[in-house]
Amino acid sequence: MGSGASSNESPSWTRTVMFSQRYYADGLQTLSKGFAKINNNTIVRTRTGNGVSDGAKWSRPFRRGKHVFEIVFPRQMRGKHASVGIGLKKAALVSDCNKTLVGSDEHSWGVDLVTKEVCHNKQKIGKFPGILTSLPDRFYMYIDMDVGSLLFGQEDKFFGVALTDEHLVGSVVYPMVSATQMGAAITVVYRGKGKHIDGPIRKKRR
Repeated sequence: MGSGASSNESPSWTRTVMFSQRYYADGLQTLSKGFAKINNNTIVRTRTGNGVSDGAKWSRPFRRGKHVFEIVFPRQMRGKHASVGIGLKKAALVSDCNKTLVGSDEHSWGVDLVTKEVCHNKQKIGKFPGILTSLPDRFYMYIDMDVGSLLFGQEDKFFGVALTDEHLVGSVVYPMVSATQMGAAITVVYRGKGKHIDGPIRKKRR
């Protein structure tokens, strides 16, 4: 297992994304009781107090391929702990203490947006990103199931590889988010599959 940013150059597949209509109805589906669903893509933490970490999972799991998600999670709503990442079906959706939820057990891998800690199986396995105070309010999460990697970036910036775990290859994972602050609003949108394209992109001749 490894973690940490590898390069300032984003992989080519993160810039060539293709969307299929069959993913149109996907969204944040499995929620802890501390979240309320605003629409398919947006949830709000309604639980009072900040002594519990609440989580949510995407509706569709992924086993292979490269996938791009856009996440909006304002910094002023992140509280003491707020995390994003991926988890298996068994990954915990709630914790009875204020901590990083995604990555808190053997079934999930995540990045704490506040402490910048990369977590898995109750262990801190790295820091990310190293060059920023924190990830911005709006960012992309790239999931590469072909090699078991979690990466992050923006339209014009690549923040690097947060983690790579060979045990993820062949696993079935769900994108996940978590929050501890009351009123935290999180939006997650699936932007499509990343594709490797050799040579220039040309329109087909008629």
